Amino acid sequence: MQAETHESIWLDRSQVVSIHELVNVSGLSEDEVYELVDGGALVPINPDAGAWIFSADCVVTVRKASRLRDDLELDAHAMVLALTLLEQIRSLESELSQLRAQRTFFGRD
Repeated sequence: MQAETHESIWLDRSQVVSIHELVNVSGLSEDEVYELVDGGALVPINPDAGAWIFSADCVVTVRKASRLRDDLELDAHAMVLALTLLEQIRSLESELSQLRAQRTFFGRD
């Protein structure tokens, strides 16, 4: 039996990564990363610069996109849609959690 190895990266929001680093950590092609930017799923810190850089939390997004592509055989446009919907779900869950906490705090449970 062969053990699987996984690469770990410590992400710090103050760190930045290049498009090439995103390609390396995700397994996506450079064209796929450009599609994610075009679709709004990734936002460069410096969109007008010649060489884009991204906040380190974009690593999570590109890895998620890679899993969606591989597991569900999605093209770039479908990856953007799926990532957008997943982010909306995460945002709504967070808002719901905050509202539940407020309700409990004010004794309306």
